[in-house]
Amino acid sequence: MANQDYASLLHQSTTVPLTAPLTLRDLLLPDLLGEETHAILYWAGRNLARKLPVQESDLPAAFAQLGFGELQAGKAKRQVRLFTLSGPVVAARLTANTDADFRLEAGFIAQSLQQQFGAVVEADVAEPHRDTVTITCVLDPKDPQGAITDFLEF
Repeated sequence: MANQDYASLLHQSTTVPLTAPLTLRDLLLPDLLGEETHAILYWAGRNLARKLPVQESDLPAAFAQLGFGELQAGKAKRQVRLFTLSGPVVAARLTANTDADFRLEAGFIAQSLQQQFGAVVEADVAEPHRDTVTITCVLDPKDPQGAITDFLEF
């Protein structure tokens, strides 16, 4: 399926049960990927953001459509951005699996910001607290990357 086909899927209002994707994500993938799970999921999130480029202001809508959870932008400084991820999806994942990994989401945010700002961005996930995950993104303006201007709209 082409990227444009996926972009059109993101705008459909159908609701799909999240049991299957979350089962694959939290039960099967860690067994398949082993100790490389964190790194591979972070890379996968960055790769997904390259295929579905989103501006920072559209990240919450994109997260809702992708079934990642409810994303809120927190404090934003020149080189640091804080995001909180919560909602029923996050709560369900943390209840079912206390070791649920949110590096896919972190990689998606990091790559989205990198594409928008044209500087290297890395993200880190803090330990979950009360069904909320905090993701910290650090921009490095001294290491320029190519910015893009063709973003999907949500």
